[in-house]
Amino acid sequence: MFAVRRQCAALRSHFFAGRILLHAGTSASAPEVNPAPRRDSPGFYASHWRSLDYFNLYRLVLASIFAVVSLLVAKNWLVGAEDPFFFRVAAFCYLASSAFFVLGIRSRWPSFPVQLSLHIFTDIIFITAMANASGGVSSGLGLLLLASLASAGLVGQGRLALMYASMAAIAMLGMHTFRILNEQALPQDYLQTGLLSTSYLVTAWLAHILTKRAMVLEREAAIKAKELALLNRIHALATSDSINGVIAFTHAGDITYCNTQACAMLGMAPGRGKPKSIRGLFDPDSKTPNGVGEFEMDLPGARVRLRFLPVESSEHTVLLMEDLSRAEKLSQQIKLASLGRLTLNIAHEIRNPLSAIGHAAQLLDEETNSASTGKLTTIIRNNIRRLDMMVDDILTLNRRDRQARENLKPGVFLQSWVREWQQAEEIPESAVIMEMTNDAPICFAPQHLRQILWNLTSNAWRYSRKHAGSLHFRLQADGNDIVLEISDDGPGISPENQPNLFEPFFTTHAQGTGLGLFIARELADANNARLTFAGNQPGACFRLSIPNRPC
Repeated sequence: MFAVRRQCAALRSHFFAGRILLHAGTSASAPEVNPAPRRDSPGFYASHWRSLDYFNLYRLVLASIFAVVSLLVAKNWLVGAEDPFFFRVAAFCYLASSAFFVLGIRSRWPSFPVQLSLHIFTDIIFITAMANASGGVSSGLGLLLLASLASAGLVGQGRLALMYASMAAIAMLGMHTFRILNEQALPQDYLQTGLLSTSYLVTAWLAHILTKRAMVLEREAAIKAKELALLNRIHALATSDSINGVIAFTHAGDITYCNTQACAMLGMAPGRGKPKSIRGLFDPDSKTPNGVGEFEMDLPGARVRLRFLPVESSEHTVLLMEDLSRAEKLSQQIKLASLGRLTLNIAHEIRNPLSAIGHAAQLLDEETNSASTGKLTTIIRNNIRRLDMMVDDILTLNRRDRQARENLKPGVFLQSWVREWQQAEEIPESAVIMEMTNDAPICFAPQHLRQILWNLTSNAWRYSRKHAGSLHFRLQADGNDIVLEISDDGPGISPENQPNLFEPFFTTHAQGTGLGLFIARELADANNARLTFAGNQPGACFRLSIPNRPC
């Protein structure tokens, strides 16, 4: 009897473990592309059939044991001694039906509830028959029905489980009544039979209740697994796209996580693996990681600020690596933005005094005709003109996003603008060479394009030799872009000045404002284009890349 109980408990544990592992695996893979479990019958999954197969295997083993015992049964044995022939027939019929059930489980026909009912009814019939041949309820064989009823409660539905338990109780009570009528049992044994029948009902009901609770826990675990998988994906996305390096390591120094930015700051090539230990990673002479404080240091990939953040209630520490050069660039951009707003306000305030100064210089020149006064007023007017040009450049930069873009043919636009520029600046036609191999439409603000061309071409002509062919315009396609290159035959730009070309107020010309290239690049950015320095060829060459698509 105790062995049977241990078998029942083991079977229930195996069933719960199998179902929980099955659903946990399914829920864990749910955030990926795997589909939901396949339903083989309405309301039943493949796990139900697998459990039914395990129970039938238990039935096969039990029937085989009874079949072997029926061949060796003796009169003084506890099982089959009262009617050995009937016990032998019931045991072999039980074994044959169990073997036949394998075919039904493999073919999944008939439906799951029908097969489960057939299995339980078969257990009730043959175990009751073998118990009757072994002396009735006192033989203890009726306890074997507890395993069958527990399995029905675990995988079946509530009403069916109680029906199976009721059928088993009726079978045991009917068998005991039959034995009393044949004077093979005593009426006093009804108490034992009633207790056994009650245990059937209790077992089926408890198994069903436990199964319902397990299913609730399974659903909650599946929801939590999906939420955890979502958090893991969000964490992976956030850390991979973070501008800071992140390293997590244990107190022993073993690294458990290291994102791509951290590896880049450490000077590790992509795809070459990640560091295994924090020891000696920053200081070769250090044997243990410094897990406290904040400090700055130079790494192969950048100058960084290291911050150690201990994880509460854990043996892990998180190391944040902040790229100081990026922070300095951001600070510089904020300063430039503030300076731009201040400069814009100053430009508005300067324009009126400049006009007054220019008018006063003109009146002074008209009242006095001396050469010294004319020289001074000329200096005043030249500087006023320079300041006025600077104000115009600043105001143009402020209006960079206010110009409407249009569909332009760059070749036609460039030829027309070059002719206007040559006439206005009195540039000989032979000084310009134009090479155009593509004229696909672009989306650009005409006034912005004129300003960019003016700044680039004026610089190119200023530093060129001013001979025939000194300026070279090349318009061609490059992938998805239309590329315009403007180059000259001058001395080019020195290497030490190249990094500062597009910085505001940087100039090498005595009369320059230092805003021409900066404004040209800002106007190009406002039109989704890119203005870059293409090197010396041998003179300076600037490349304007414009997306090859209409508005």
